[in-house]
Amino acid sequence: MEELTVPYESRMEEAHAFKEGKYLDLTKELKKDDYEANIMPVEIGARGFVGSSAYGLLSKLSIGGNKRTKALRLLAETAVNSSRWIWSRGHERLLHKE
Repeated sequence: MEELTVPYESRMEEAHAFKEGKYLDLTKELKKDDYEANIMPVEIGARGFVGSSAYGLLSKLSIGGNKRTKALRLLAETAVNSSRWIWSRGHERLLHKE
């Protein structure tokens, strides 16, 4: 199981630990029922810093070399662009209740 988190860079370790803990009980339950289960939280900072967890995930998926470099760059760009979009709409209500 992978879960992407886009925290502020100063909170990447905290976000990683939180996500690992969030799925710990589920992982234990699946393993108890003879399933193979691993949780891999992945963090990419809101300003585009790619955590080592992203590199590790791509390695586990056998994505290496230029493809990994390109994927990491795309992940970073997407995080920055998404953060910029959210920031630019800070004054708007993103969820409308009617």
